[in-house]
Amino acid sequence: MKKLKTGLLVVMGVLSFTSCATFENEVEAPQEQLLQMYTLSRDTNGAYSINYNVADKTSATSHKNIGSKTNEIYLDKVGYREQKNYKNNFSLDDDKIKIRFVDNNTSGSTQITVEDENATFAKGANNNRFLKEYEVTGNADGTFQLDFEINEGIQSEFVYNKESSTYEIHLSKGDSTEKQFSRAIDIADDGVLKVDFVNHKYAGKGEATGPGRKPRIIIITD
Repeated sequence: MKKLKTGLLVVMGVLSFTSCATFENEVEAPQEQLLQMYTLSRDTNGAYSINYNVADKTSATSHKNIGSKTNEIYLDKVGYREQKNYKNNFSLDDDKIKIRFVDNNTSGSTQITVEDENATFAKGANNNRFLKEYEVTGNADGTFQLDFEINEGIQSEFVYNKESSTYEIHLSKGDSTEKQFSRAIDIADDGVLKVDFVNHKYAGKGEATGPGRKPRIIIITD
């Protein structure tokens, strides 16, 4: 009888340990990231849009925050199937576009700010002549890709400015056989990614004139 009681205590102890271990695994399991990928684009006409993919059973709700002039996109986990691919078009507001993804499953967010000139009022401006189109893609694993195309008679130089932690694409007049470029870029340790297109009026000059650093893209993740 005594041996039977001892055996029961051992079994109960093992079950209790297994239950606790299972509970700890459940608690420590990371929450699913709902935003899988997004691509911010400016086309040849200067129009902006963002394409983004979300996890299964995720709802996406968009609205404009009038006070902060931010296009907010809220992502929520739901118990039913939803579409996975979305596209939103945006217009510059005071030469800026602000987009904020809010992941209510992880309490994380991604903020994108763009500074540019409205193509309607920038005919003949340096940035309109130099840069044809571009896009920045952010992936779920934290990697980023920059793709851009320049116009005829333009050359480009890719530089990383350590002092300001900014990726700079210097554009100036010149002969270049390559017009399309693709670069892998890394977000800084503080969760901020900065990309500037620097427009130079004269080839070889270090001073940017006209619109200068436009477009400018800042992405903040937390």
